[in-house]
Amino acid sequence: MRTQTFFQKYELPIFFLLAYLLSWWSAPFAAGSIIPHGPMFAAIIVIAFMAGKQGLREYWQRCTNFRAGWWYLVGPAIIAAYLLAAFAINLALGARVISPFPFPSAATMIILLLMGGIWEEPGWTGYAFPRMRERFAHLKYPDLTASLLLGLLWGAWHLPLYLYGTLTWYDIFIFVPAARVIFSWLYNKTNGSVPVIMVAHYASNLLTGSMMLQAFTGSERTTYYILFVSFACLAALIIAWQSNFKLGYARGNL
Repeated sequence: MRTQTFFQKYELPIFFLLAYLLSWWSAPFAAGSIIPHGPMFAAIIVIAFMAGKQGLREYWQRCTNFRAGWWYLVGPAIIAAYLLAAFAINLALGARVISPFPFPSAATMIILLLMGGIWEEPGWTGYAFPRMRERFAHLKYPDLTASLLLGLLWGAWHLPLYLYGTLTWYDIFIFVPAARVIFSWLYNKTNGSVPVIMVAHYASNLLTGSMMLQAFTGSERTTYYILFVSFACLAALIIAWQSNFKLGYARGNL
């Protein structure tokens, strides 16, 4: 009984600890690369222990909520908008695009589909965000609070990539929380569709890392990086503001 009470009290810290461990173990052997499926596996383990078959059934329903219609296009459209805005300004500042323009190959798209960040979302969005919102239900803006805190913890999850020089600090601690605000809004507006967030995450990885960032080199690439992070933050701020900082959530709609 005491053991069960302990796990109920520290359910979320246990989840994050497992998510980090199950993802980070590969970093020393793979030049900083981490396992994107770690948060999903951590969620399954915690839910199975805490709620059993019923909990796993409810989790599966969230992760297979495909009924979202045109919302599948909204996430990629927002991502494309802030990437293109940054692209235009970078060109206006005198940046030159490398030739030929770097379009992702079929192999890259398949690898991102199988081993990309989309597999983080059953953990972050399907489990952690709803649970964190419950924990902050007493606050005025539980969704925004949960999103920003989850964004910081999600950013910290990327630390091995920063330590090995793959990501910048402003990516993991500024862009990532902004992206989480956008993802949380999409999740709420689609009545809790994890697949919508997975599509948006895939689009972000594909358009950002495999295409637009590769279009520039040197200081021009750094400038573009900072510009798109800034525009992503602006997009998140606009979404938060127009939703009265509730991120599209109405109590009882999920």
